[in-house]
Amino acid sequence: MSGDLAVIFDVAGTMLKMYRVAKDISRTVLMEGIVTTELVMETGGRALVIPQLDPEKVMETPPEMPLSIFFQDGERDVKISCSSTPVSEDEVLSVLLTSKVEVSNLQETLTAVCARCPRFYYTTGLIVDVEAGKVTHTVSTGGRPFPALEIVLKELDGMGADIFVASGDSMRSLSGLTKCRGIKEERIYPASKPRQKEEIVKSLKNDYRLVVMVGDGLNDRYALEAANLGVLTVQQDSRPTTELIEAADEVIDDIRKLPGLVRDRLSGIPLS
Repeated sequence: MSGDLAVIFDVAGTMLKMYRVAKDISRTVLMEGIVTTELVMETGGRALVIPQLDPEKVMETPPEMPLSIFFQDGERDVKISCSSTPVSEDEVLSVLLTSKVEVSNLQETLTAVCARCPRFYYTTGLIVDVEAGKVTHTVSTGGRPFPALEIVLKELDGMGADIFVASGDSMRSLSGLTKCRGIKEERIYPASKPRQKEEIVKSLKNDYRLVVMVGDGLNDRYALEAANLGVLTVQQDSRPTTELIEAADEVIDDIRKLPGLVRDRLSGIPLS
């Protein structure tokens, strides 16, 4: 696996237009259109936790079941998508295995998302505060490809690009992307934390003359900095932080602008 060009995509907000719903457990209110990382970063010790299961199983669970029982019954395969400070999966599980929060809180957010999004991409998760020892939010997300995504992938394919995906989501959620041009299952990196995305970029730089990272959130910051060309897309979220803007080489407001940037950068690289 080597060549001139590798393009690595984040998924939520980068390839897919997302609809997110969170429930604030303490206030018992639903919040639409939230940015999940902003909720995570509100305080230290928080982590966005993604159970590696089909959301259908969540919907089939008795709503009054506490999360402690739900996770004791075998759903212990959880991954941390991002965290405000270093948090381990064992720390997260210790909170989940004592939580009295009911599964109905997950079901409520998932139902709201399913009512708005096609069955292309769904995921559900929780924000766990290990310092406070509690689940603060349940979160569900649905998405559909941005209208220009297929055209962008076709143009990149025409340049000879190998397409990779690095996302904090589970493989189950990401498997639908294999329907898109040029995306192969073996080039999808699920459950990727921010530093893992960075390592993926660095590894690919050993095999490709130009490695491009395309992302939209704080969990892409290190990968954007590590890439030969880091492209921040603000098509969904037009309020990026200063540190995220500084981590990128280019900022675009529409994914369709990506091939032009890549083509220009490729033309400036001398043949080896």
